Amino acid sequence: MDWMVRNKFVTRMRALHPTGQQLTGAWMRLLKLTVLGIGGLLAGTDAWCQGSVAEQNSQSADEIPIEKCDVLPVVRVKIAGSEMRFLLDTGATTILNLRSFASDGPKEIQVNSWNGTAATSAREVRLPELALGSHRLKDLRLPAIDLSPIGRACGGRVDGILGVDLLDKMGVTIDLKRQVASMAPAETDARVMYGQMEAHMHHCADAFGQGDAQELEECFDPDIVLYSPDGEYRGRKQAVEYLQARYMKYAPNLCYKMKLQDVKSFGDALWYSYEYEITAPQERVVGHGMSMCRKDGNGKWVILNLHNSLKAPDTEAGMTNNR
Repeated sequence: MDWMVRNKFVTRMRALHPTGQQLTGAWMRLLKLTVLGIGGLLAGTDAWCQGSVAEQNSQSADEIPIEKCDVLPVVRVKIAGSEMRFLLDTGATTILNLRSFASDGPKEIQVNSWNGTAATSAREVRLPELALGSHRLKDLRLPAIDLSPIGRACGGRVDGILGVDLLDKMGVTIDLKRQVASMAPAETDARVMYGQMEAHMHHCADAFGQGDAQELEECFDPDIVLYSPDGEYRGRKQAVEYLQARYMKYAPNLCYKMKLQDVKSFGDALWYSYEYEITAPQERVVGHGMSMCRKDGNGKWVILNLHNSLKAPDTEAGMTNNR
């Protein structure tokens, strides 16, 4: 198959558009070597699946279907909201098709391939955002040349080559057997997730302050574990009964304040630590705490556990008055 790919691309590259004829000899050799490298990779893969797109029901949310342009692997990316087709090449750096993008002036750049590095004159294009699946890269500056010979040779539109530089940044693994590009999980901003959880569960703090045991119970997971200086309480019933007897008896003259210290996310769950202060008519309690929350099957946030301890008396002055 290697010699068939070589003859096909070399023959069609002889009829280059005038813009393409201005490329340096080094770039022409580099472009052919890159294409041949991909062709050789595919030719050596006995388990390559048939069909243009992998079955959708075999994919997860972090898998992108690989299509074909003749024998070359292609994925769809979104750039500034527009869908485009990029060849996958783990042996080259990312290059854009000049015909698909507006560009700045020409620059001397270094282009890497599986066979080495070559200098060429290319345009530079600024992309505000490039998205592959759930992964997004922002404010990219990439070289652009005329890649239309590749598109004509494989019989489809090619807007660019997605190379090892960006594939590595996004943690992409190419599975030729299943025809999917597997994505590393996107990093979750734990504090953003915490803000969403807090907005959803703000009514729980209000329920505690107002002494509404029924509403507060709905904020807890059925198997919640509450660790307090007074003991350990398991399940919604025990946890709420303890809070009623210890603090909620002062409602509505009860004030709870919390200051977030650290937060970490684990899938759809959040772990966070905090300092807290509970003020009632006859006492003031200041302490440290840790908690874990998660979304239940209905997408509702619930508290899995609470672990509160008291501060030493001489450190209570350090607690701020506001969250």
